[in-house]
Amino acid sequence: MNDMVYPNSAVLSSFMPVQMAKPVPQRITLELTAYAFAKAHCLSNDISDEEGFLEVYKTVKEKFDKYAVSPAQIKQRQLVYFPKLTDIRFGEGNFDVADPEPGEEHLRLFDIKNDPRGADLKTRHESFAKVVEEGVERMYAADATPPDDLIHVTCTGYLSPSPVEHVVSRRKWFETTVTHCYTMGCYGAFPAIKMAHGMLASAQWGATPPKTRVDIVHTELMSAHHNIAESRADNIISATLFSDGLIKYSVYSEDELRRQGLRGLRILAMSEHLLPDSTDTMTGVPGSHQYVMTLSPLVPVIIKRHVRAFVVDLLRRAGMDFEREKDAMSFAVHPGGPKIVEHVQEELGLSDDQVAISKSVFFEHGNMSSSTIPHILMRHLEEATVGTRIVCLGFGPGLTITGLVLEKI
Repeated sequence: MNDMVYPNSAVLSSFMPVQMAKPVPQRITLELTAYAFAKAHCLSNDISDEEGFLEVYKTVKEKFDKYAVSPAQIKQRQLVYFPKLTDIRFGEGNFDVADPEPGEEHLRLFDIKNDPRGADLKTRHESFAKVVEEGVERMYAADATPPDDLIHVTCTGYLSPSPVEHVVSRRKWFETTVTHCYTMGCYGAFPAIKMAHGMLASAQWGATPPKTRVDIVHTELMSAHHNIAESRADNIISATLFSDGLIKYSVYSEDELRRQGLRGLRILAMSEHLLPDSTDTMTGVPGSHQYVMTLSPLVPVIIKRHVRAFVVDLLRRAGMDFEREKDAMSFAVHPGGPKIVEHVQEELGLSDDQVAISKSVFFEHGNMSSSTIPHILMRHLEEATVGTRIVCLGFGPGLTITGLVLEKI
């Protein structure tokens, strides 16, 4: 394909992830999380003898063997609120955790010796704010030029003013408008990109001052909401599936992208809608101590049932024919769980190469909620040849299915 110029297009570029904690091997997270679940159960049920604990621990381990996401599926996860490996003490079949270092007390949200529920929701939000402000400051450490707009995406912490607004204010970027894109869960990148596209378009139509760059910042701290007090199957899945992820990227006008000499992913089409008879299959509500999430095993089945028709219509909006052109495309599929990408691959008739990046990001990081798709798109931008068309798919509460068609330029 020719590298043609479309000056009024919006283009994704300048992806920048920030790591807030060293990733922990999945094998270790499973061992310690199962131990914490067992300790929490004993504390809640007044079981204090060693024999009683070992019996509970055996039962919990059996549940983890059945429901937990295995090291064969996820290699490691970034978990800000998981003990540092250097703080973990092993001895006589038990684990213990050293006291937090000075200045890191806010990272210790769980107390398996005294209260299995852990810190309350207010305390978790206060800690979220500290971690996110540090992460956003690091994102902009080498960037003195403020964006025209900044969109903050998260489903793991809601504060007003937000940590992003605090950073923008400290930097005296008073001409930068901060907009929040919250509660969308795993598909949060898609409405944020749509919002950024609209912000650039509103400037082109003269409704707002000229704009050339909208930044999108994702701050997902899923580990802030782990719940060790309940050993339900869906809670075990959540505790071993989700990870933390922070990433920033920019949506430029194509003129600005080319002026800076950058490569990017041009937006060709967008679509989003709810799926029928699915509102109760994925839920999230604030609890007293954490956000409480439920996941139905029907989620991948429902997605598989509807994904083909959705993709055919999405490509039609971009003037493309799915059957004729799919083999030349790459696919960026949100890996909501170990089987989601495989279900989509099977239903659409895709090769392993077409979904390899999606599977690789899931294996290397786990499910980072809304931060996952930007990590996948960053890899596509790095590895795809110019002219490659990329179909990007996301899923989340609702159930919502959403998609983008992109082209590397």
